[in-house]
Amino acid sequence: MVTGTGERSRAGSVRDGGGGGGEAEVLRDPRFRRLWAANGMRDSAAEVAGFSLPVTAVVVLHATALEAALVAVFARLGYLLVGLPAGAWVDRWRKRTVLLAADAAYASAFASVPVAYALGVLTVPQLFAVALAVSVAGVFFDVAHTSVLPLLVSKRRVADANARLQTSENAIRTVSPTAAGVLTPTVPAPLLYGLAAVLHLLSCLLVRGVRPDADIAVFGGPRRLRHEIAEGVRVTARRPVLRLLISQAALNNLGAGAILAVLPVFLLRDLGLAPWLYGALSTAGAVAGVLSSLVGPRLRRRFGEIRMVFVFSALAPVAALGAPLAGLLPGAAVPLVATAQVLIGFVVVGRTIAAAGLRARVTPTRYLGRVAAAAGVVTQGTTPLGALLGGLLAASWSPPTALWAGVALMAVPAVLLARSPLRGYRTLPAAWEED
Repeated sequence: MVTGTGERSRAGSVRDGGGGGGEAEVLRDPRFRRLWAANGMRDSAAEVAGFSLPVTAVVVLHATALEAALVAVFARLGYLLVGLPAGAWVDRWRKRTVLLAADAAYASAFASVPVAYALGVLTVPQLFAVALAVSVAGVFFDVAHTSVLPLLVSKRRVADANARLQTSENAIRTVSPTAAGVLTPTVPAPLLYGLAAVLHLLSCLLVRGVRPDADIAVFGGPRRLRHEIAEGVRVTARRPVLRLLISQAALNNLGAGAILAVLPVFLLRDLGLAPWLYGALSTAGAVAGVLSSLVGPRLRRRFGEIRMVFVFSALAPVAALGAPLAGLLPGAAVPLVATAQVLIGFVVVGRTIAAAGLRARVTPTRYLGRVAAAAGVVTQGTTPLGALLGGLLAASWSPPTALWAGVALMAVPAVLLARSPLRGYRTLPAAWEED
């Protein structure tokens, strides 16, 4: 299960670019098509690695519950370590160069796992290091990707571009985990990292052909860097929509982090699920995500992006209930977890589409990278904290206890949203938009 803030899709208004058909229109741009294809390679690599990481830690290296949680912590630590300066740096650097460098870092980190496994020296601490390297590379990739889309398709088409990316990402998620799980009886999980490395190299080749408009490098000294970081934080703090999206996502991700860290140990060790079945459960959520990505834009245009964010965010903890309930009803664990995966897959993608383009529309273009980084530090930074909390609870009490705590934390944003002054809005007021 994956949660987070989103900014994909759009409302069907004049200022947003009109009515339907936007997703097809963005695909007519050859630069976006190359980026879209590159994203497909990266999404496939992420799914293969995301499956292989817990299986390698728990099944191959026999990691404890706390060690498995620490792998999840390192995998999500990047924003806390380099998020704010990364935003300022990406605003200075060429976005295409950052994307290429991030892909190269991904490929190098992933390739180290099968090499170490073949030599018989793979350890849990190496998984910590690989997870941390991938997490840091992911920060730069995410910030650069958020910043480059408006340069390729314009701000008013960012939502359509992201809806297209969401559809393909979830389509890939319907195949990759199950395929990786089917391979594990004959191909050890650590060797699957080699496939992830190759996919990132292919992504590099595609990104080389992407030439965004106004993608220039701007140089400045250390004093200027601190000033730029502070500016990004101020811009983020002064915009009500950004504050709402960030705060509710941060609290939601705190609970989700606990669930993400503990669920593999609970399923693979406590319940003894085979790796292929573990992968199939992830696929169930991805199928729901594809459905949500197809109907989400219509729901957003009909009900309004802000109202849809509120509803889907409130549904997130309800969707996740199946995971801890599996601890109470082990005989029904598989259908309960499958139900949770389906519901959370639909809700998370729906919320992502509901919030599509909101951050870009209320942020001045020159601050896009810094605002994306500031938002990431808060929203993504809470995920490793939740993962650490989940690991400690699982080690001290039990994995089901940690799962219940995660669901309880995910419910807190519903109270925050119910008290928000934005609850009376259906769509984003035009006066709040920035060029």
